[in-house]
Amino acid sequence: MAQMMVFVSHSHEDDAFCRAVVAGLIDAGANVWYDEHNMQAGHLMEVIQRELGRRPVVVVILTKAAFASRWVKREIGWAYELMDRDPARLLLPVTAGPIARDDFSPQDGWLFLSEFKRIEAAGYQPYPTAEAVRRLLHALALTPAGEAPAPTTARPSESAADLLERGKALTAQQRYAEALPLFERATQLTPTSFEAWADLGYVLNMLKRYAEALPALDRALALDSSSAAAWNNKGNALNYLKRYEEALPALDRALALDSSSAAAWNNKGNALSDLKRPAEALAAYDRALALDPAYANAWTGKGNALYDLKRYAEALAAYDRDVTE
Repeated sequence: MAQMMVFVSHSHEDDAFCRAVVAGLIDAGANVWYDEHNMQAGHLMEVIQRELGRRPVVVVILTKAAFASRWVKREIGWAYELMDRDPARLLLPVTAGPIARDDFSPQDGWLFLSEFKRIEAAGYQPYPTAEAVRRLLHALALTPAGEAPAPTTARPSESAADLLERGKALTAQQRYAEALPLFERATQLTPTSFEAWADLGYVLNMLKRYAEALPALDRALALDSSSAAAWNNKGNALNYLKRYEEALPALDRALALDSSSAAAWNNKGNALSDLKRPAEALAAYDRALALDPAYANAWTGKGNALYDLKRYAEALAAYDRDVTE
């Protein structure tokens, strides 16, 4: 089980509630980043973008102050964009003070958040802090230290939204076998949900059940062909099934939709390498490494491509980078 990586967005007027949330998450084993020290704007933007990119779970603390905060709006806009690119990501609002329906104003740019499930009492009211933290941990399938883990199996009364939320939380901890039946149940409840099929395909890939992942990903792409992540996951599954000629156009579709995906460039390099096209594979690995210099698998792939091109000294240097990254 991997440590859940969590980003917490909040207004500094809500520091006390935020610290309680962060303490609860850390106590339950999560790795949490939030703007603890009110960093200067120039440096903060760079740090926020980096931390959002590496943390698939984003918790936003909602109050009147948060809706008025330029930084919270910016952070959650970026988080939403990342989630739109990758359906395995999770954005979970926690209401910390009385809010209203009108706060989700389209004029102020908050309408996109209105349909998200929130940790919130009836009538847009907050739970007491301890209860809000308890409910947040339950939603994220996290267990406070010293407590017995709650069951993760699907309950008959759960909605597809509940199942997807918990499945994503388990996925963020690499608990793929536990997430699988939740996503399967979600596809049964909402067979027209792109998100459910895409998450099911991703988890099947991670469980190395590639032949089963393909039809799930095809169902997802039939519902929404604009997802770079789903095309990349399909290409990855085809690579593992040694269907490289089919993998390549899927990965090209992914990159046409999102040329900033280091994973898709790496997977394209893998397909080209297995098709015995090392010069093209090398170019793909270099694109992946330009986007993510710490991508160990891309350094390995680059080393293999250089070896196939008989550039042995450069291959050795690439393999050394794989070891050190």
